[in-house]
Amino acid sequence: LKQQFKNQTEVLIRAREASKLLGATPLNRPEDIEIDPISGNILISLTNNKPKKDFHGSILKIEETNGKFDALTFSTSTYIAGGKETGFTCPDNLAFDLAGNLWITSDISGSSMNKKDNQYTSFKNNALYVIPRHGKDAGNVIRVASAPKDAELTGPWFSPDGKTLFLSVQHPGEQTKEVTNPTSRWPFDEDNIPKPAVVAISGDLIEKMNRLHLLGP
Repeated sequence: LKQQFKNQTEVLIRAREASKLLGATPLNRPEDIEIDPISGNILISLTNNKPKKDFHGSILKIEETNGKFDALTFSTSTYIAGGKETGFTCPDNLAFDLAGNLWITSDISGSSMNKKDNQYTSFKNNALYVIPRHGKDAGNVIRVASAPKDAELTGPWFSPDGKTLFLSVQHPGEQTKEVTNPTSRWPFDEDNIPKPAVVAISGDLIEKMNRLHLLGP
């Protein structure tokens, strides 16, 4: 290892290469990392690993020993796996709202989305999901919104008062072959050319989810 890296700074910069040399266990494709505001555990979205036949991905949970943030050891487990049984696939970005509910966006690749008889047929477009923390639906995956055709929703983020969810809509109409015949025309403005954008979602659902922590388990 010392022959490959000049100093500790280089090890940190090229951490993936150093890990491989040491024989570390490789992860499926990681996309986001968030700290659970209720438990303090760390969640990492692992989108998928198609070469290893993991088509739907999972969310990895890291629990530091004795719940101490400066612990030198930790344990890992699958927080929730994607698939038809759980109702979501290819987790990408994660976000927690004020009540501790987990919001997930998905990242089915454009080349795989909406194809007949593949692993993703039943999921249709990419989507936004939430896993409630409280109430009768606690732990269930609920599909909240679908992305425009060929797009993915990314970067979910809540306003400080929890009443608005901001989302980025990436590459709608990505699979377009002819400019005059795009696969999507979202956001349907005057020129009908698909464009990425940031949207703000507000209303009863967002406010209700953020109020759930006041109702108790």
